[in-house]
Amino acid sequence: MKKLSALAFILIFAFSSAQVSEFQKADSRYERKIKSLYKKYPKPNDERTKQEWLLTEAKISAYKNALEKISEEEKKIAADVTPPVTPKITKEAEYESGKASFQKFLNEAVDLTFLNFAVNPYKINLKFTLDSKGNIYHVKVKGNNQDVNAFIEAGFYRIKDKGRWKPAESNGKPVSSVVNLPLQLNFSK
Repeated sequence: MKKLSALAFILIFAFSSAQVSEFQKADSRYERKIKSLYKKYPKPNDERTKQEWLLTEAKISAYKNALEKISEEEKKIAADVTPPVTPKITKEAEYESGKASFQKFLNEAVDLTFLNFAVNPYKINLKFTLDSKGNIYHVKVKGNNQDVNAFIEAGFYRIKDKGRWKPAESNGKPVSSVVNLPLQLNFSK
């Protein structure tokens, strides 16, 4: 069982790292194309606005595709691991440096300037499964805008390795749990 859990953790780490590079590729592709567009159309006009929107939609689509791949891979890996019996939790899961630190990392990892999105604060509910080893599965973000939610979820994967989540405990022993965090993020730069 331990070997299987260790293998699952290694696969998730390798796959999520690969997906972070997918986010970076999408960002790089967007930046390269937007610079080219601004050279072609230095002054705002209808055609530039149309092309900006098409590039924005392509970036959103690339992020959503990467998140879908992560979700599919997590489902495959989680299917191989037998679900634990969830005992009564005596201590909730927590981020090692605190919720405020986690929220700050997440806020910094999400760049929505290209969307001209200025709803402050943006309220979300971040939900994921945290196993007894501190591995994270099934990340979901719920808020009022699906596109923004996708970028926040991608931001979560980007900061996933900046700190550790301590698993919930039952009578002093780490156990799997579902972490449900209501957060307010600010996107003004």
